[in-house]
Amino acid sequence: MTRRGFALLAVLWVVIALTVLAGVAIAVVHTGAETTRNRLLLARAGWAREACVEILLARYAQDSSARGLDTVDLGRGTWCRAALDDLGARLNVNLADLPALRAILRVAVLDTLAADSLAQVILTRRRLAPFSDVAELGLLPGFDSGLVALLGAWLTTRGSGTIDVNAAPLPVLATLPGMTDEALRVLADRRGQARPLPSADAFDALLSEPARAALLGAFPDFVRAVTFRPVEFVGQIEGGVRGTAPRARATITVVPAAGRLAVIRRETE
Repeated sequence: MTRRGFALLAVLWVVIALTVLAGVAIAVVHTGAETTRNRLLLARAGWAREACVEILLARYAQDSSARGLDTVDLGRGTWCRAALDDLGARLNVNLADLPALRAILRVAVLDTLAADSLAQVILTRRRLAPFSDVAELGLLPGFDSGLVALLGAWLTTRGSGTIDVNAAPLPVLATLPGMTDEALRVLADRRGQARPLPSADAFDALLSEPARAALLGAFPDFVRAVTFRPVEFVGQIEGGVRGTAPRARATITVVPAAGRLAVIRRETE
C-alpha cells in the first residue's frame, strides 16, 4: 500500500473515532438530561405528596369522619391522593390469639377443620418472625391467592390489635369474646343509624337476656379487646405529575388527638 493509501486509511479511522466519540457524548448528554428531568419530576411529586399530607390533616381537623382524599389537582400539573384506614377495623394477624384466628378463618373458608389447621399454620410461622405484610400469608401452605385477597380486607399487621366496634366488618367483630349471632345482627343494624355506639354498656343494653349473658360471661376480655372510637389510622399518600411515571409515596401512622390527627410514624418511598 502506498503512503497516500495509508494516509487515507488513517483519516478514515480518525473520522470513525470522532463519530463514535460524538455519539457517546450525545448519549451521555441525553442520559444526563433524562436523569435531571426525572429528579425534577420526583422532587415535584414529593412536594405534591407533602401537600397532600397537610390537606388530609386539615380535612380531618374540620371533619373527623374524613377518611381520605380523591385525586386532588394541585396546579401546574401536580396531583395527589390519600386514603385513611382505621386500624381498629381489622384484626392484627401478629397479635390475634388462636380463637380469634380460628373465628375469622372459619368465615373465610367455611370449613372448621381447615380453618383450625390454617390458624395453627399462622401461629407456627409467627413464632419465627412477625408478618410484615398480610400478603406474606400467600407463602404459607394452604393459603392460595383468593384466600389471601379475602383476608386482606379483614387483617392487618399494624396497630395495637384493639377492634373498633363501630368500624370493623362483621367477620372481624365475630372474633371478639362473647359475640353471638344476635350481637352481630344488632351491630349490623346499628350501622344504619347516624349515631355510633358510645360504650360497651350501651351495646349490652340492646341485647336479649341470652345474648347479654353470653357477652357478660366474657365481659372483661371483651372490654379489653374493643374500642368505640378510632384510636389509630394508617394513611397511604401518593403524589405525582400528570403524564409522567415518577411517583412519591408515603405511609403515615396517625392517632386522633384533641380534634386533629398527630403523626406518630412516617415511611416514605
